[in-house]
Amino acid sequence: MSNNIDTKIRAIIDESFRQLASYQNAEDSALLNYGERKKVSQDQRLSDLNSEIEKVISLGLPNQVESFEKNSSPLLKYLDDPFVQGNKETNHLVELIKDVMEYLPWKYNYEERGENSNLGSYMGWAELIGPEAPYRTTKYCLGFTLISKGTLYPEHKHPAVEIYKVLSGTADWTLEKVTTLRNPGEVILHPSNKIHKMQTYDETLLALYIWSGNDVVTLSSYV
Repeated sequence: MSNNIDTKIRAIIDESFRQLASYQNAEDSALLNYGERKKVSQDQRLSDLNSEIEKVISLGLPNQVESFEKNSSPLLKYLDDPFVQGNKETNHLVELIKDVMEYLPWKYNYEERGENSNLGSYMGWAELIGPEAPYRTTKYCLGFTLISKGTLYPEHKHPAVEIYKVLSGTADWTLEKVTTLRNPGEVILHPSNKIHKMQTYDETLLALYIWSGNDVVTLSSYV
């Protein structure tokens, strides 16, 4: 069973890289929101996005040092929903994820506080490549974020440069107080240490993410 799961998760990683590499075919949707950085040209935005994705792809796949163990994350019930599906571009990856969802390392590692004390029951992420992931490296991260419907992922920031590709569900994405509704297939760039948040409404959000830059070890923090 372990070898079969590893093979399926490797297929997820391969398809994730393919999805990232396809950004050049969807430049209109990749016009990322830079928030209040209004003087940044469209060409510069695309250049920044392309540079980060190319950097990660060029690093290649690190060695797998741990197996993927079955878990009982509270997030599984949100993935086990027929309405969690992508568009023509993303649905293949969504189905690959759902097929082994209970073997992905779902977690929520913010410190609990006040009104956010139970957020780990409604949102989290499964990191396949990264400093603590089964595919181990400190050069970049790759994984999936899940936010159940009607959930706010509060304002937060991190040193890493972050790129998301929406796989399923629509949500409001806010960067530096500018909010944009994002749909499956769209790509979003969060520059290093820029404050951002996400809000879902009637649909669960599933998104592919990568972290790159000089520091992918330091975790996100709420602001």
